[in-house]
Amino acid sequence: MPDFESHNPDKAFEDAIAYARGVLAPRVEREKVWPTLAAATFFAVCAIGFATAAIMAPPAMLTIPAKTSVS
Repeated sequence: MPDFESHNPDKAFEDAIAYARGVLAPRVEREKVWPTLAAATFFAVCAIGFATAAIMAPPAMLTIPAKTSVS
């Protein structure tokens, strides 16, 4: 039997289709964690800073002005 008769023509077609599907398949992109982590860290530091400022600030002294009577 000659070599070309034992060759499966469908195999080459299936390989070509599998390659084309692999090339055309959408790429899976991983989400980057660093921007989210940096933003969360920034807001945590800001919150701690504001809490510290609120605790260390002197209390507000509210005085109600007395009515002055003009006679």
